[in-house]
Amino acid sequence: MARWLQWLVAAGLLASAALAQSAILRVVVDDSTEMPLAELRDDRLLQGWHKDVGELLARRLRREAVFVIRPRNRLPVELNSGGADMVCGYKPEWLPGPFAWSIVLADHNDVLITPNRYLRPHRLQDVASQSIGTVLGFHYPELEAALGARFMRDDAPRAEANLDKLVAGRIRHVVINSQYLDYQIKRGRFSLALHPRLLVSHNQVRCALSPASSVSLAQLNRAIRAVQHDGSLAAISRRYR
Repeated sequence: MARWLQWLVAAGLLASAALAQSAILRVVVDDSTEMPLAELRDDRLLQGWHKDVGELLARRLRREAVFVIRPRNRLPVELNSGGADMVCGYKPEWLPGPFAWSIVLADHNDVLITPNRYLRPHRLQDVASQSIGTVLGFHYPELEAALGARFMRDDAPRAEANLDKLVAGRIRHVVINSQYLDYQIKRGRFSLALHPRLLVSHNQVRCALSPASSVSLAQLNRAIRAVQHDGSLAAISRRYR
C-alpha cells in the first residue's frame, strides 16, 4: 500500500511539473532588436512591441510569457531545440526551418533612406554600387533581386549604428524599418534631412512556432484572431508610433 502511495505521489509531482512547464510560453527575441520593437538590458527584455505582443498572446493562451534573448543566427537553433516556443515579427523567407507559421500578425515596412546632401534615388536601381547601411545577419531579398552583385552592403550590428554612420557621412543610404525610423524621429533622436523614402519591402510578419512546442498552430492562430478582433493588438502598434 505504501509503495502504491509513493507511486501516486511521484506521478502527481510529474504531472505538476508538466503542467507548470505547459503554463509557460517561451518567446525568443533577437538581441540586436531596438525600440520600438524591444529595449534589452543584460539579456532582459524591458519593454517594446515584442514584449507587449508576447505577453498579450500568452494571456490569450492562458500562459505566462518568458522571453529568451539570443543572437539572430541562434533563433532557428532555439526553436528547433525546443528552447523557445515561438518567435514573432518574421517571415518564412527570413527564418528557414521546420516551423509552423501563423496567420499574419502585423505589417512592417522596410524603406531606403538617403540624406538630402546626396542625389535623390527614384528607384532601387539608382543606388547600385553605392554603400547601403544594413544590419549584420539580416537578409534583403528585394535589394538582392534589384541590384544583384551591385548590392554594396555595409553591415552594422544594429540599426542605430547605421543611422550614426549616415549622419557622419560614412554611408549614403540605409535600409531600415519604417516604424523604427519614425520612432527615432518622433523622439528627436534623428533629425537628418532626407529625400522621400523608397519602399524596399512591405512585410506581412507572422509568428514561427517550434515543432517541439505544446502550443498548436490552431491555438496560436485563434489567439491572434482574438487580439486582432478586440483591438488590443492595434492598440500596441499605436503605442509605439
